[in-house]
Amino acid sequence: MQVTPSGERPFPTPPTPNAPDLESATFANRDTVVLPDEMVIRILMYLGTTDIAVCRSVNRHWQTLIDTRHLLARSFYRDCHLTQRINSIAAQRNLTVERYHSHIRGWLTDFGDRGRETAEQLDDVLKDKHFPEVLFFSIPKLLLNSNELTCQNTATIRYLGVVRNASFSLDGKYLVTTSIGNAAKLAELEGGQWREKATLRHSEWVTSASFSCDGKLLVTASLGHICKIWQLDDGQWQEKATIVHLGAVRNASFSPDGKHLVIVSGFGSTKIWWHEGGLWQEKITIGHSGWTPTKAQFSPDGKHLVITCDQGIVKIWKLHDGQWKEKFTIHHRFCVTKARFGPDGKHLVTVGYSGGRIHNAKLWELVDDQSQENVPIQQWQKRVTIEHSHIVNNVHFSPDGKHLATASYDGNVKICGLVGGKWQIKATIRHIRPVGNARFSHDGKLLVTATCDGDSTTKICGLAGGKWQEIVTIQHSKVVTNASFGPDDFHLVTAFNDNTAKIWVLKKKENDDNS
Repeated sequence: MQVTPSGERPFPTPPTPNAPDLESATFANRDTVVLPDEMVIRILMYLGTTDIAVCRSVNRHWQTLIDTRHLLARSFYRDCHLTQRINSIAAQRNLTVERYHSHIRGWLTDFGDRGRETAEQLDDVLKDKHFPEVLFFSIPKLLLNSNELTCQNTATIRYLGVVRNASFSLDGKYLVTTSIGNAAKLAELEGGQWREKATLRHSEWVTSASFSCDGKLLVTASLGHICKIWQLDDGQWQEKATIVHLGAVRNASFSPDGKHLVIVSGFGSTKIWWHEGGLWQEKITIGHSGWTPTKAQFSPDGKHLVITCDQGIVKIWKLHDGQWKEKFTIHHRFCVTKARFGPDGKHLVTVGYSGGRIHNAKLWELVDDQSQENVPIQQWQKRVTIEHSHIVNNVHFSPDGKHLATASYDGNVKICGLVGGKWQIKATIRHIRPVGNARFSHDGKLLVTATCDGDSTTKICGLAGGKWQEIVTIQHSKVVTNASFGPDDFHLVTAFNDNTAKIWVLKKKENDDNS
């Protein structure tokens, strides 16, 4: 930010992409507004959703302004645009509106008067450029305010082996599932119904499958030393490229812009490929002397890469002047099982397996520091250690980066959040059995947890009034291996050890009243 000659800091100039849209920001009861509209808009642009909630509760004059959907959407966009999830969906606004007409509006009316009122409000903002964000606000709010919810199984995908993973594309139209077998399956949402669309085959066990952020590319990796890149053309998924490695491929994922692909192989190397001139070409091979990589993930801005290994080492690489360079090393006592960036790219959580009674997840933050030569540098500093009495199976940031959930074999899910600038445990969700999974919804107001041993339970908890409370419980007879929300936050997918993946829809119980 610039400083004036007098030393005073001027009011920040709004960034061009998020400049106020004065024509669409209309206010009712103008006599209650004591500030010019332009100034109010500029102030609200720099407030997050939590700040807006505080303003609403303490000052009635802000109530009218804050309830303006245009500003709510803008705040939500400001909080979440770095995650690429919201960006990619907002970029496909026409698809979102189409799905609203064909499916979501009908789903809303199932919630009685409250649902019909929500649908009418959404009808009024269909033409707003922030409609996808407004939609994401409306659905979790409706779910949290419903007296009783239930989950209805709407589709089942069957395999010959245990289903290990299931994930939605970021536009919510496709679902990819993998099992202990040599194929991944794609399901598509058509007219409100999920149908199997394609089977993507390999010669050996498929180890991972993931979409690009725009949902148009899909990469599958296998123990057969091969990665395949599939592309959506005219509604059909077609194989576009085959990448061969010297060892079994453990993991493969796209960068946020879809132009880079990181591949981890059992041969002991990590490779980054990039897309240029219609072809995928190898850009760099990262050798690992004395340790074996297990997974790699790009940061949300695509400028950092984190690589984990069995020997307790986490390597962070940074893209600088078009070249990838190793920047930082994190050590755990024993092996590292997971590492995940926060949505802002400046937070990182690593999970270590100690082999003893204490198991932990460590949260790191990228901060500016000064070298001995007074040259500004960036360092990763540990902010908090989250301890469990058993193995930590899963970690997940909320899309706004304000919460972190850790799921453990000790039966607990711990939710950490920022309190007074420091990360603290804000809630603990308890299960009778070991918990294998915990994932936030795309607006961060819902959390799904699932046990992974014996008779399994899936819980959906919601954040209301600053507290996390259980709103739905699903009892399963089989072990759940994976559970996650769809981008619309009312679809849910669970994978089981009975060779099936099931798609659920959150619905209102028939005997629930209309309040």
